[in-house]
Amino acid sequence: MLAEFRQAEILAAARRVFSKRGYEAATLDEIAAAAGLAKGTLYLYFDNKEAIFWEAVRERLLGLRRRAREVMAQAPDVPARLRAAIAVRCELMRTDAEFMRIYLTEFGHLCAHPTRFRKNFRELYLEMAHDLAAVVEQGMREGALRPGPPLETALMLALMVRDVFTSRFLGLFEEQSDPEQFIFDLFWRGVRNHAAPAAGGS
Repeated sequence: MLAEFRQAEILAAARRVFSKRGYEAATLDEIAAAAGLAKGTLYLYFDNKEAIFWEAVRERLLGLRRRAREVMAQAPDVPARLRAAIAVRCELMRTDAEFMRIYLTEFGHLCAHPTRFRKNFRELYLEMAHDLAAVVEQGMREGALRPGPPLETALMLALMVRDVFTSRFLGLFEEQSDPEQFIFDLFWRGVRNHAAPAAGGS
């Protein structure tokens, strides 16, 4: 129990440091200081900075996946499930500024940098996309969505959320606008079967 608590402390401190300094500039000394620990203590839990960074990202993404699956399972139909998936992602972006800065600024690093977590990130990203793709595929079977590749369609939805919040992060998107509604309307109008009844009056 103590080990889990200490690891959680380290990850919380690491997110603070990575969000301010970025992956490349952040040091183990800074992470240890932010966690109130000796640098050597970090090695009891993680091999290096790369492992801390990946676990700090992985923990948040796994939490996002669990929450998204919960709310999608409770939603009554395909449009509601898609809206719920968007809502969960928007909530994380709104409420966890540290993770948002890490994720948005280091996304390319996670995708392209030839480290061991590139493969892990790809696998987790695809698992999350497959959760959404299952909803998309159901919508296609039921005729609510027009035919198309379910996985690619799901990936586009995830990327829309990320890019809208990147725009907000850069000050390009109006703060008073509702990103959840905007993303859902734009996505739904693009993928729905126009011969089927519209969702939510869209």
